[in-house]
Amino acid sequence: MKSKLIGIISWVVALGLAVGVLGFAIFIVFALLSEDDVAKEDEPQEEKTTEVDAASEVSEEDIEEEVQEVDTDNIQSEINFRDTLHHMTHQKVHAEDKWGAVEITDERIELMLETVKNSDFTHRDYYIEALTAWQNGDFSNAVEVHNYIWELKDGNVGRALRLYSEEEEQQYIEKYFR
Repeated sequence: MKSKLIGIISWVVALGLAVGVLGFAIFIVFALLSEDDVAKEDEPQEEKTTEVDAASEVSEEDIEEEVQEVDTDNIQSEINFRDTLHHMTHQKVHAEDKWGAVEITDERIELMLETVKNSDFTHRDYYIEALTAWQNGDFSNAVEVHNYIWELKDGNVGRALRLYSEEEEQQYIEKYFR
């Protein structure tokens, strides 16, 4: 009986030590993480501004990386269709930040119209109206289309402000599609 009691006490002590070591390890990890946060808060304001500027430059590079072809299988879901349409508007609108680019061509407009007409998308009628105008050469709705989709995506950065001038659009096309 005495040896059984000693065995139980040994297990309890061993378990207590294991929990203590694990707790101490977790404490150390959190202490190191909080030191990193404090160090970041102590950085001078100029360095923080530089980091924001660098992030803005990265978004330009992100556009280049996200120039994409329209994948007919991919646009069968409304989310992917909406993202593709949104990326198409980037050719026509001025916005501070943009992610992704898909060149507007007659073939792409036709593909998008065909896809949406054969869909049951929630915003089907809106997409058909917008793309039909584009098919007729009227892109005056591009800012509205961009911001409509931007709001559906709960956007908080990159609201379209205006249409590009012909020169700005040509520069965009040359930069991302040629």
